[in-house]
Amino acid sequence: MTKKRSTTTRSDTKKPRRRPPGKTTAGICSAARKARKPEIIHPMLATLVDDPFTNPEWIFETKWDGFRCICFNRNGESRFVSRNQIDMTPQYPELVNVAKQIDAREVILDGEIVALDQDGMPRFQLLQPRVGRKSGLEALRGHGHIVYYVFDLLYLDGFDLTSCPLVERKEALQQILRPASFIKLSEHIVGDGERFFKQIEKFHLEGMIAKRAASPYVQKRSRDWLKVKTVQRSEVVIGGYTQPRGSRSHFGALVVGLYRGRDLHYIAHVGGGFNLRTLAEIYKLMQPLKTKESPFVDAPKTNEPVQWIKPRLVAEVKFSEWTADRRLRHPVFVGLREDKKAEDCRFEFERDTERVIGKPGTKRP
Repeated sequence: MTKKRSTTTRSDTKKPRRRPPGKTTAGICSAARKARKPEIIHPMLATLVDDPFTNPEWIFETKWDGFRCICFNRNGESRFVSRNQIDMTPQYPELVNVAKQIDAREVILDGEIVALDQDGMPRFQLLQPRVGRKSGLEALRGHGHIVYYVFDLLYLDGFDLTSCPLVERKEALQQILRPASFIKLSEHIVGDGERFFKQIEKFHLEGMIAKRAASPYVQKRSRDWLKVKTVQRSEVVIGGYTQPRGSRSHFGALVVGLYRGRDLHYIAHVGGGFNLRTLAEIYKLMQPLKTKESPFVDAPKTNEPVQWIKPRLVAEVKFSEWTADRRLRHPVFVGLREDKKAEDCRFEFERDTERVIGKPGTKRP
């Protein structure tokens, strides 16, 4: 990829005229309904499928490698809330003027906070110094270019838009958003998901999101939104750590698992992907959580003595494949996630794309 090139893809539709101030939302979205602005939104989540596809009834976007956040805007001020309802606003002072780029009084946006490197590429690791941090955040300016990529509009000046078709919500979003260096529209293409996925792979991005163009917004996981990954990644629960060997400091490996029902099942030891800083930071976070009891339904055997911890911390790992006995092969630490509850980290296996989407013009199975 060439230097400074944008990672977004232009929409196949023409950009609509900007919404005049005070224009009724009912004229923009067919199913908009008057409603009070909600205080809590649970983000719509995508179902994992195995292959990209081409279908004129779907649109395709970049799967950004950052923190999913709902943005509540009112009277020129913005509040960013994670999917587990943590207020992320103080951690991103670069986004203080987001509301000033919105031509509306009260708005709820859905998007992703992303850190771009010097080549304009998203890098999840650049967000790590902010995880759990409550002060000194101004000093982090310049350590990754922080951008809020917006891909949906849920509420606009007294109207709930969640029942509107996705393409109408996105059209309304284009009308009220004035992009800037810190807030951008996550653009899409229509229909040709296979071509789009090849571009995603070429630029070594995490994956793509496919969305049914006519779909409403629902606050749960849905088959109207699908995700196709270029690399295997998973959010996992940290249930313990092993003692270090040799010159290794703090800990040897994280012992991680996923939930099935109420039970936490062991899936891997994660010993790669750390540096001196992350070893020290994660070790510090684990100390208040130490416990004598294993949090796993079946305590795994470890090569070194293990210290169990309460299952509160969530990490993201990349790996080569799932084994037949549901273990991760070659897991590598990517970063910590504070935007997801441990109990929401569950087994997720790829579904067959064709069975999920069906044929064009037919309802999904």
